[in-house]
Amino acid sequence: MNDFSSDRTQDARGAASVSRLDQWLDHLALRASGDDKPAVLVSACLLGQPVRYDGDDKRHSTIADVLPRWLQLRGTCPETGIGLPVPRPPIDVIETSAGQRVYGLDGRTGDVTDALRAETDRLPANLSGVILKARSPSCGLGNTPLRSPDGKVIGSTDGAFAARVRERWPALPAVHEEQLVSAADIEVFVLSVYLHRQRQRWRRDTWPAPLRDAVSALPGDTGARLRAWLAR
Repeated sequence: MNDFSSDRTQDARGAASVSRLDQWLDHLALRASGDDKPAVLVSACLLGQPVRYDGDDKRHSTIADVLPRWLQLRGTCPETGIGLPVPRPPIDVIETSAGQRVYGLDGRTGDVTDALRAETDRLPANLSGVILKARSPSCGLGNTPLRSPDGKVIGSTDGAFAARVRERWPALPAVHEEQLVSAADIEVFVLSVYLHRQRQRWRRDTWPAPLRDAVSALPGDTGARLRAWLAR
C-alpha cells in the first residue's frame, strides 16, 4: 500500500491530517466528498472479489483500501457479466483472419468477443475513470498477450472489453493496477479523474485558462505528468 503520511499536514487544533493530494484538489477547487466523489470502474478481482477464471481474486490493497478516500469505486467483471462461470476454462485474445477474437484455445469456450464488447453498454454514463486488470483477455490495457491460433504469443493488445471502453470514451482516464505504484502515480490518476469529471460537467472540450494556470503551478513529477495529460 502506498503511504501518503510523509506528505500530510495537521492544523494547530489537531484536526484530521490532510494529504498532499487533498491539498492539490483544494488548490484546483475540485475536492468532493461522499456521494459526490467521482465514479471509477474497477475490475472486480482487484477489489478482492473471487471472479477470476481460477476462482481466485487479485486484490490490490492500494486500489481497495486507499483510493476510496477520493473515489467511488464500482466493481465489474465482464467475463462473469456475460455469463461465464467461476471457475472457468481460460480464454485468450487470438489473431485470426477476421481480426482479434477472444475464445478458449482448448475449444471449451466459444468466441465471446462481441459479448465482452457489448458489456460496455451496461456501464453507467457518469464514469470518470477506469482501473482494469493488467494482461486480462477482457480488461487488459495494451499488455494482454496476443496469440496465434496455435497459442504462440505474437504481441500485446487490449482485452476485448477494454478496447471497446477506449473506443467509446477515448478521453476517459484509464490505467491498469501496475500503473499505480508510486505516490505520484496515484496523485496523477486521481487528479486526472477529477479534472475529467469537471470537464464532463462543463460539457466542453477545452480547458479554461484559470484551470490550466492552476495545474501549471503544481510542482514536481506529478505536476509535469498532469500538464502532459491536460495537453493531450
